[in-house]
Amino acid sequence: METIIDDYISIINDYISGELVQDASLLPLGRTTSLLETGVLDSLSALRLVVFVRERFGVMVDDVDLIPENFDSVDAICHYIRSRDVKGAAHAGNRG
Repeated sequence: METIIDDYISIINDYISGELVQDASLLPLGRTTSLLETGVLDSLSALRLVVFVRERFGVMVDDVDLIPENFDSVDAICHYIRSRDVKGAAHAGNRG
């Protein structure tokens, strides 16, 4: 189980660091770094992140789930994905 969690963290951190972080001084991105307070997530980047989560992990993000507690850090995103679809996310996490 720990390996799956580490995989989620790596995949999500790599995506956010490579695609959403505009300020290189924020890198490397910590697992608990607030994506909202640092300005990494705004409305457009949040939409991109939701699309990434759906495509990469097969997890549909409901509107009611679009709250800071679910998307404020890499750890929060990992926890959200695991809570939504453990089997589907584990399978999707093995895609290259």
